Amino acid sequence: MVLGLGALGAAAGALAAPALARRYGPGPMMLVALALTPLTQIPLLLASPARAWQIGIGAALFLQLACAAAAGTTQRSIRQVVTADDMQARMQAVSTWLTSGARPVAALVAGGLGTRIGVRPTLIVGTCLLLVPSVVLYRSPLRGGLRQMPGARSGATAYSSTTAHRTSPSPPISRTPRPPRTGPTPSRSARP
Repeated sequence: MVLGLGALGAAAGALAAPALARRYGPGPMMLVALALTPLTQIPLLLASPARAWQIGIGAALFLQLACAAAAGTTQRSIRQVVTADDMQARMQAVSTWLTSGARPVAALVAGGLGTRIGVRPTLIVGTCLLLVPSVVLYRSPLRGGLRQMPGARSGATAYSSTTAHRTSPSPPISRTPRPPRTGPTPSRSARP
């Protein structure tokens, strides 16, 4: 039931992400989502065996995965817009490799820490590590500079010069006629 609530949160976050990004801007929306994520660990850190704590953990997991899905779908959309068409596959492959490659390493580190210092202290360390992405993004230009999706139009102008080529129609292709063929042409009547 708890994991099911988390899955519902992920679906809700992914569905709400476009509307939230339009209303508040993708940069601020991702910052708020990443800042809320460590707070959703608090019920897990304080939990004890009781039905109320199970419900609290389920609600926190709903919010945590909603925030992760909203931030994740938004940043993937931004990556796709700002990446050149011929680099899309490479960009996605590197992103998948980094995130998938980090999971087994993180699991080994968490298991080692849990064995050495205990489960609750390891959860506290993990919660503190969840602060890193929000701090990094808060100190980046994303905080104040990304108020709308790249490529979105504000009035008649494109969002930025780097994405203007993707939002403006391409000029018509001018084709020069092929020069006539010179030299003898093979006769159709001559057959071997």
